Amino acid sequence: MRDIDPVVEPLGILIVDAYRHSREGLSASLRAGGYRVDTAAESSEAIQKAKDGRFDLAIMEVDLPAGHGLVMNGWDLALIFRAFHPGAAIILITTEWRPELRARADDLGRARLVEKPIHPGQLRALVKALQSETVERRGGMFAPRPSLAEARPLKTRAETLRAW
Repeated sequence: MRDIDPVVEPLGILIVDAYRHSREGLSASLRAGGYRVDTAAESSEAIQKAKDGRFDLAIMEVDLPAGHGLVMNGWDLALIFRAFHPGAAIILITTEWRPELRARADDLGRARLVEKPIHPGQLRALVKALQSETVERRGGMFAPRPSLAEARPLKTRAETLRAW
């Protein structure tokens, strides 16, 4: 009798970057690695996709420009994304590397700060490392994902933003 391999859902990644060439380059690199990728150019689009989608990881620019009257940087967006996807990892991309930014990323938990430009191989290695952490948190590759109802309680600010 032949064993049947279970279907494994690819890791879902949301990329948020105001620059089209950056979004497209990151997206192409990750799709080539077998990941399911969605992109957003600005904060309000990213919030809607985070609300409606299913993601294990977000890659976002720290210095996002204001869009549609919404002034929000990548740090704010990371908190909102985390409210919708409590177990997800976050990669924050910046053009300015400073120790206090690294500490701020560490405070988010399951977050990494990376300086631009990021090499595709470096990005895939980081995503793979974070994917291993995600698998461990789920209790194995084929364990079901927790629903939002089973996830940790949301913080007051996040609950407010959930109405978005």
